[in-house]
Amino acid sequence: MNTSILLITISGNDRPGIVHEIASVVHRHGGNWEQSQLIHLSGKFVGLLQVMVEEEKREALRLDLLKIADLELTIAEGSHEEEQKGNVFQVRLIGADHPGIVSEIFGAAAELGLNVESMTTHTEAAADSGVLLFKAESRLSAGPKIDSLHIAERFERLAPDLLVEVTVDDQV
Repeated sequence: MNTSILLITISGNDRPGIVHEIASVVHRHGGNWEQSQLIHLSGKFVGLLQVMVEEEKREALRLDLLKIADLELTIAEGSHEEEQKGNVFQVRLIGADHPGIVSEIFGAAAELGLNVESMTTHTEAAADSGVLLFKAESRLSAGPKIDSLHIAERFERLAPDLLVEVTVDDQV
């Protein structure tokens, strides 16, 4: 049996039942819901989803997904090849929120050849002062020549200018 991997991006006004509706379509076509990241942002439902389906059912699944009312979907083909990730690091950042913080930190990550595998960010008021804090947690991968000390040193050079604390840990 030949299978296809579909990578689906979803966006639309949030309402109860969206996940069930998508999952029902996937199930009806014999697809397997493998991975997803779903979130409510500014009144919208936004998601990323990876589905595996038999190749001969791929087009019918795609067409039925696109029929779901009030959702914008983009569907792309994924790959069965496993990526060689090398070293993997967990990076956490916290600091005063301001424009440019993500650009500066992840610009430095790109200079080091780090690949962002996942990232979550949010803002919240500091308990003691009410100042808006920016928090980020990311999983980064790199080749074998990069280690957590090297990454931490590079981010620490940015920290005073950006008013952030950055921690880097090897991920097992």
